[in-house]
Amino acid sequence: MPRFTLAALLQSSGRRMQVDLEERLIDHPGELGTAREEIFRRFLRDYLPKRFEVATGFVFDSAGQVSNQMDVIIADSSVCPRFEAAGGKFYFPCESVVATGQVKSSITSEKELRNALDNIASVKQLDRSAGGLAKDTRHGEPIDHVGNYLHQVYSFVFITGKALSEGSVMEDVMDYLPKRHANTWPNVIFAFNKYLVTYACDGGICPNPMHARGLAVQSVESDPEILLRFYLLLGQAIDVTRVASLPYWEYLQSAKHWSANVFFSATGDPPPLLSSL
Repeated sequence: MPRFTLAALLQSSGRRMQVDLEERLIDHPGELGTAREEIFRRFLRDYLPKRFEVATGFVFDSAGQVSNQMDVIIADSSVCPRFEAAGGKFYFPCESVVATGQVKSSITSEKELRNALDNIASVKQLDRSAGGLAKDTRHGEPIDHVGNYLHQVYSFVFITGKALSEGSVMEDVMDYLPKRHANTWPNVIFAFNKYLVTYACDGGICPNPMHARGLAVQSVESDPEILLRFYLLLGQAIDVTRVASLPYWEYLQSAKHWSANVFFSATGDPPPLLSSL
């Protein structure tokens, strides 16, 4: 029996993930759009810890701001449930969301890439601090979604098919980022079986835009297990991203004005109705 090592286990798991996702995508060669998005969501549900919900929908904050529709939303459902609106659309409070993603069958132009990055920014710019009221459930610290990367929603673009070349995607991303605050930048851009783009930090390659010194790209030729790297980065991020235990029931209660018909009213202590019981 071969001796157990963590390195061998990770290598084996990486190969299994690669084959699994390839087979899922190959089994649905004509599927585009929402169908491929669901294939990828099922893949994540199978490999991520079960306490996280993986869905699609919208993310909102306590000020009433709403994101664009996200192909992937990963939320800690123990903090707050999702809310379903007419038409089967799901809405998640941003304090419970730990990651979001855009899944594209192809990105072959700068415009398509920018659209995906703008969708990501629509989530990352939401106020996870709830106007300064929210505190993370782990340490009780006030949520600072602008300055603390651990308080920011981890976000990615996942491309299942044709993609821009490494040179083009690096050039387009370098043009996009300086025009926006770092807390709204994507964490990872991943082109399946091609490359992974993230950041270079002082300690090496990392997905943290707040500490970025530059961009980093890894190709499948230099690292055949970049799908495993994508998974490990995502898994670590959803584990450390802070969530806030905001009293959303009180928030929703205050958002709705309740009224009722009063059949009788009287003054007195105790109220006449109670004193008659």
